Amino acid sequence: MSSVIYNGNEYITRTPLNEFEGFMLATAASGAILSPLAYAGKPFENQLKREEVNNKIYKDYFTRALHDSGLYDKGVRIIPAQYSLVNNDYKLGKNACYIPKSNEVVINTDKISIAGFHELGHAMNDLMSKYGVKYLAKMRGIGYAIAGLMEYFAIFSRTKPKGAPRSFTDIIEDNCGKIAFIGMLPIVAEEYIASKRGLKLAKASGLSEPLINNMKKLYQKALLTYGGRAVLGGLAVYASRKIMDLFTRPKLAETSQSFINFSRN
Repeated sequence: MSSVIYNGNEYITRTPLNEFEGFMLATAASGAILSPLAYAGKPFENQLKREEVNNKIYKDYFTRALHDSGLYDKGVRIIPAQYSLVNNDYKLGKNACYIPKSNEVVINTDKISIAGFHELGHAMNDLMSKYGVKYLAKMRGIGYAIAGLMEYFAIFSRTKPKGAPRSFTDIIEDNCGKIAFIGMLPIVAEEYIASKRGLKLAKASGLSEPLINNMKKLYQKALLTYGGRAVLGGLAVYASRKIMDLFTRPKLAETSQSFINFSRN
């Protein structure tokens, strides 16, 4: 068992077994915290399925909104995913997306046109917004990357005794849970704005109030899943960091602890 001396005190360094135990426990804790996300999307998915009975109406007004909003003139096009040769969630009507590089809304218009207004909202964020919202749209990839990177930082072993001078990396590690949460906030904000604009497009196109209310409920459920990812993701990273800190940071030797207690008395 090795040790280090810092500030006149002896600290016992942790073993590879301690590090392995910490890693396994941190991984398990993170998985447990994130597990509700597997069910968080169910209310959204269930309502999306129910709204298929009104899809023909949504589809007509979705196409109208594309033209009335001016997005068609800016090059935005609807790509009907139901004709895709690839059997994925877009073709199956479980998801839709807006692709900024090609200005395309990929969506199964035979099933989930209700989601199309939200994707048009993304297109407006990208093509018809001032700098602030534009940056939010551009930061989606960065936000996901930051959150993923913080998960990596969370499982670093802590080789310095508590109270030792901290480097920039140490500061990142100490705050990785907060950083992971903050990194997701631009994504949540951009999703909220896209939904808000999508609802405005639906109203402007003349869609009936009952269907707009249905759409509002659907978009709120979708937003909750993004918010849940931000909160639970931050908590998972924080828990992993705390566990790794407990298992890998050098521990004050009993002799040093006894001396400190004697000095205080």
